[in-house]
Amino acid sequence: MQPDGDPAAVQVERGWFRFGVVLALLYATFTLVVFSVLQVDETLGIAVAVGGGVLIGVGVMIYVFVVKGAGDLSIPRG
Repeated sequence: MQPDGDPAAVQVERGWFRFGVVLALLYATFTLVVFSVLQVDETLGIAVAVGGGVLIGVGVMIYVFVVKGAGDLSIPRG
């Protein structure tokens, strides 16, 4: 069964799907690291969770907007 539409559009969707899978694996690994650090020291675990969460979030945003070039950052005028 062939997908409908432009084959290039299907490739873009597959790229975003792979990105989502990699991101899910990254967050799962990050969660395991946070749980491991929480076993050692609660304060350090919270610091790792907050700092890592912010860094991962900013990294994903930069990757999506700058590297992938998805989205228009201009402000719409009237």
